[in-house]
Amino acid sequence: MSSDKSKGKIVFSGNDIHYPGQTNHDACFIPVSVRQYAGEPLYIIVAHWCLLQQNWVQRNQIAEAVHITARRASNLIAYLRSKTSRVVSICRHQTLPNKARRYEIYVIRVLDSPTPSTRREKAGPPPVSKRRVGNGDRSMANELWSRLGSHSNAGKILKKKEDEDDGT
Repeated sequence: MSSDKSKGKIVFSGNDIHYPGQTNHDACFIPVSVRQYAGEPLYIIVAHWCLLQQNWVQRNQIAEAVHITARRASNLIAYLRSKTSRVVSICRHQTLPNKARRYEIYVIRVLDSPTPSTRREKAGPPPVSKRRVGNGDRSMANELWSRLGSHSNAGKILKKKEDEDDGT
């Protein structure tokens, strides 16, 4: 048996390939009917393709259209189901004799990406807690750690420091 990986690879022309933004995904084929969305993430391209089908779509249909594995197509369906901010869809499942579920998705609408002004802005730093935990002075903490690391009698140093603070 040969384990040559290049045998199973499909070669695409240059403009048919989509390279997702995530580095853990391989390149895939973009169907002609949705090439105008080539700059979008893969799940949006698949959502537009499903929308054009105007019917229930299974993972095998997605896998065949986009030239990806059935497992990856299943993951895309799951992602589309959960990504309600951009994709309006309904989902149904069929239980197979071996108790496995096969999901089908029907895409009703794909929404445009939110404009930068509608996105949430990053919140500022969290407010300082009124409790004692976590509000220590960093310089004092660094000094304490350096003393603890360099002295074997760290407990005495701490006690001495407390006595000095109480006396002044």
